[in-house]
Amino acid sequence: METPRESDGSDFASLTRRRFVIAAGASVAVAGLGAGAAQAAAGPALEATEAMPAAGVANGAKVPTGLWLAGDTHVHDDHSSDGSGPRQTSKQTLPGNLPVGDQIAQGERTGLDFMPLTDHRTYDQVWDPQWKSSALLLLPGEEANGSPHAVVLGNVDVIVDGANPPGSPAFRHVQQSVWDAHAQGAVWSQAHPDDGEYTRAAGPNDNASVQGADLVEVLNVASDPDVEIEYAENRWNAGFRFGVAAASDCHFRELWAIDSPGMPTTHVFAAERSVQGILDGFRGGRTTVSQKITGPVLTIEADVDGDGEFEAIGGDEVVVHGRRLSEDATLRVKVEGGQGTSVLVYASPGRSAGPIATFRPVRASETFELPLRLHGLVHNWYRVEARSPGGASGSEADPNLPDQLRGATSPIFVSVGAPAGPQPAIALPAADTTDDQAMLVTGDVGIFTGFSDVAVVGDVVHVVAEVHEDHASKVVYRRINHKGKVTRSITLSGSGTARFPRVAATADDVWVVWEDEQGNEQPHQPVILLAHSTNSGSSFKSADKISKGDGRAIHPALALIDSKHPLVAWSDNSDGAFDVFAQVIGIDAAGVNISAAGKTTSPGVPTDARSPRYPASLFPVIAVADGGEAVISWQDDRYDPDPLWTGHTPPAGQPAGGGTDPDNWQILASARTSPRGSWSSPVQVSKVTDRSDRHPGLTVDENGDFVAIWESGELRSSGANLALRASRSTDGGATWTAFEQVALAPSAMSQRAKLGVDPDGTVRAVWYDSRSADWRWKVFTATLDAKTGWSAATQVSHRGNNTWPAVHRGIVVFTSDRGATRTQRDHTQQIFLTKLV
Repeated sequence: METPRESDGSDFASLTRRRFVIAAGASVAVAGLGAGAAQAAAGPALEATEAMPAAGVANGAKVPTGLWLAGDTHVHDDHSSDGSGPRQTSKQTLPGNLPVGDQIAQGERTGLDFMPLTDHRTYDQVWDPQWKSSALLLLPGEEANGSPHAVVLGNVDVIVDGANPPGSPAFRHVQQSVWDAHAQGAVWSQAHPDDGEYTRAAGPNDNASVQGADLVEVLNVASDPDVEIEYAENRWNAGFRFGVAAASDCHFRELWAIDSPGMPTTHVFAAERSVQGILDGFRGGRTTVSQKITGPVLTIEADVDGDGEFEAIGGDEVVVHGRRLSEDATLRVKVEGGQGTSVLVYASPGRSAGPIATFRPVRASETFELPLRLHGLVHNWYRVEARSPGGASGSEADPNLPDQLRGATSPIFVSVGAPAGPQPAIALPAADTTDDQAMLVTGDVGIFTGFSDVAVVGDVVHVVAEVHEDHASKVVYRRINHKGKVTRSITLSGSGTARFPRVAATADDVWVVWEDEQGNEQPHQPVILLAHSTNSGSSFKSADKISKGDGRAIHPALALIDSKHPLVAWSDNSDGAFDVFAQVIGIDAAGVNISAAGKTTSPGVPTDARSPRYPASLFPVIAVADGGEAVISWQDDRYDPDPLWTGHTPPAGQPAGGGTDPDNWQILASARTSPRGSWSSPVQVSKVTDRSDRHPGLTVDENGDFVAIWESGELRSSGANLALRASRSTDGGATWTAFEQVALAPSAMSQRAKLGVDPDGTVRAVWYDSRSADWRWKVFTATLDAKTGWSAATQVSHRGNNTWPAVHRGIVVFTSDRGATRTQRDHTQQIFLTKLV
């Protein structure tokens, strides 16, 4: 049971978050210690192009508190089309030998604290029944994009890689994937940048102009770590700010002895052992990498104000103000497991100037200190790496190098006056500054607020959203009156693991449903909770648990059958495959599985990791007619030749082919003709076999006809844009018309459409789209006319990136980063509201 927490509504306003260590001082030099220490060259003095946030951590900032957690950021299994040795070397003709469960078990044996499975351009591994662990924290993730590759961690579904419009710079689709990932509260990391952003011969290419990366791989054993370090220094010197990551990039169990999950290891400084704690550590660049989990593990700290407290660690940005830096300012380097290595301390511009200090540890644990001095630069950074003779640090590393990379820290960034702004070779288009009259309803500067929903009753608007704050995820409720004032603000969850809220309301009753892991993420086992208010949102009763299974209950949907009975739907894999469950609260004794009929599952055979069949039914949505007739729609891959697997493995002796990448997802629906009736067997809403149809929206018009919308893409996992399609049912959801295109723009991506009905009965679609001139995602709308069909698209939002809209009775809420003050290291996402009618 969840107990809601109340506030007076004043906290909805945008509050400035403290993101920087601010110290008094002036630019002076950095001096090395020990024989052979070199003085850092000045390098170019970069001008700050981004305004510093209004507040920061003042002098005397406290030492960061938390714990170091060891993991990997880049691991594969047979859900990648090249995920195992037999299939990769046979061009897909042999069975797979690297199931999800085996790769997770190997991460557990290595002793990792966390691990994602980042398969190529798919999220299907997260829907695999084997995606579970009680020993480590599993992070959702994927290796996104066609070229260059990126690792996305913490996303809620696949990041679709679209095609650039003609004449666009090559990196436009990559930049949009960064913004899309951040709109999901996810971390975006450049994967093996020596194979996508940089070569030693040519230097940075157009993709290096992408802004907003949170991490960059500098120790990927499948590439050349020295070139990756060279790229990272190049970007830091150009004002880019990100942390470092290590990647086993493991595809082959045959190489576990030398390339297992955790070989190499990314260590992250997290405020707490949780998924959000880890993601927050990544966002702050608070990482260090080592060749093995046992080391060498390096850390770097800074005492900038000379008070003896080391208030900054690797990844942090320190902004120095005033005329003098404390004479006692100090860098401190700690080394664990570094015997036999050379520990090198570098300052900007980096290796080209030589180390400013060199240490050679002789004990298992050693600490070194050196004075911190600025050298006249506006923007400085300091980092540490460890090297030793022996085997190559990566498969493409120069084997003749006498000292191979064994570990490296993220830099501590020190700027004078203001934090650095990136200086890309190709600038982003000027941002649209048009005032779209949208009103901020919830979300603070510096934190993520997203996945909102809205319910309108008369002139009262009820809004719910997911907030990531203090390394936790919570559900918040806002009630807004006819003057646009927030009159009630309540936090409905207290577990720190609440997600994806939905709201429905009458004049007096308000229901909010969400997914909640109840504070336990090992294993991931979320449940569905429902909270009820009988006084129009002034207060809520403790939440009731709706789901009863022992698997993962996720992504709830909510609507009202009548004024007193909410209908809740969700996806649940307690029986192996994810199925859609539905329950009318107060009428049904328990949830009913409405998607299993006609679905075939199989555990497969031990000799082929890709032989299991667990078709997934996901992302349900609900619409209810005035008489209580209900339809639930969802996406489903039961018609795919090998559901949840990309890149088809043919029968023995047959050539590769016939598979899909991504899966052939289709939109299905089930109907209930009365509040106390039974659910029909699933029927197809979308019926094509050459498209991937996902993420449905659903409503019912004033005539009682049901309308569905969804995003549709080619069966190509990259380089193909998504379009919107819609269909209608005039017989209560039993049959559906052929699809209609909605606001088609072939050169743009149209995603996550939702449907609603305006007060005058007009059916309205809202979605987010990439067709704007400034590249940013914008919310668009179109309406349905019974005679003429769908209207042309109209742009709703303008400033910033605007994503994940929801609509009810002409009121739209959406997520926006317009409150962010920087193009990097500011993950501000807030919820805005606009009235369309």
